[in-house]
Amino acid sequence: MAIFLMFIGGGCSDEVTTAHEESSSSENSSIIILTSSSEFFPLSYSRPPKTVFYFSNKVEIKSSSSVKKISSSSRVRYSSSKPKSSSSVVSSSSIASSSSIGPRSSADLRFYDCDQYDCITTEYLNPTVSYGELLDKRDNQVYRTLVISNHVWTAQNMNFETEDDSLAKSWCYDDKPENCQKYGRHYNWEAAKKACPDGWHLPKADEWYELIEDHTCEIESDEENPDKFHCAGTSLKAQQSWDDALPNTNEYGFSVIAAGIAIPDEFKYIGKVSDFWTSASPYEKYAAVVTFDRTEDFVTIVLAEKKYGLSVRCVKGRVE
Repeated sequence: MAIFLMFIGGGCSDEVTTAHEESSSSENSSIIILTSSSEFFPLSYSRPPKTVFYFSNKVEIKSSSSVKKISSSSRVRYSSSKPKSSSSVVSSSSIASSSSIGPRSSADLRFYDCDQYDCITTEYLNPTVSYGELLDKRDNQVYRTLVISNHVWTAQNMNFETEDDSLAKSWCYDDKPENCQKYGRHYNWEAAKKACPDGWHLPKADEWYELIEDHTCEIESDEENPDKFHCAGTSLKAQQSWDDALPNTNEYGFSVIAAGIAIPDEFKYIGKVSDFWTSASPYEKYAAVVTFDRTEDFVTIVLAEKKYGLSVRCVKGRVE
């Protein structure tokens, strides 16, 4: 398995590419990149057939068409947008009105009373997309949910405050509670495994992989770098919260925001990056991470030290 080191901190030699260019720290923490030759991530999987089901409204999930895979040696100019994927969630505006469909939700329609429950901000959602809702009974916080790529996902970052111990820790960015309301909490990997409510879980690497590939127009790969899933880096991002960013579309409502990261005793890259934990941990010190950057139209999957504070989305599992 080919592995390459990328340092988050500055002070690196010319031979090492920084993971996030804005860093000026002298720390020596590393991110490991797994290349497409790694056996750790699935390069293909069996797609489910078209499924019809009810989840807040009637939504049809369609199997997606194949994605073109290209070599990095091909000099291709990538567009920041792409045609709508057939695997995307159907928006509320595209579903015919019918009494048999039941209630539909936009970013402004609530099922739970926000005077009684703690509703996570809908500021970054796509108001044309049909969302469901999740009440986390542990703390009465209410999250929007989204049916996408044959799974039910949270459409907002988790904000459940886990109980800190010697292994698990979570933070609000800059230790300010208002940032938790805006961006969700930042969890180290041990805490991330406790962030999802009953019936939900920290996504597996292949669940993230399926979501990303379903919303990718082209996969750029070579033997020395991680695969770059082009177009997913704009279509899955929220239009707001990103500094001087590409023209993100958030057309499917997944609403990735630029929450930054937490390194113990330090916070970085708010407005610039968003990194999400997966449950996959091939090494004792590292776990797999899905990373979005404000200047890139692609998404990559890498490894990061488990001590970092990253964002968490939860998934309920495959829709059958």
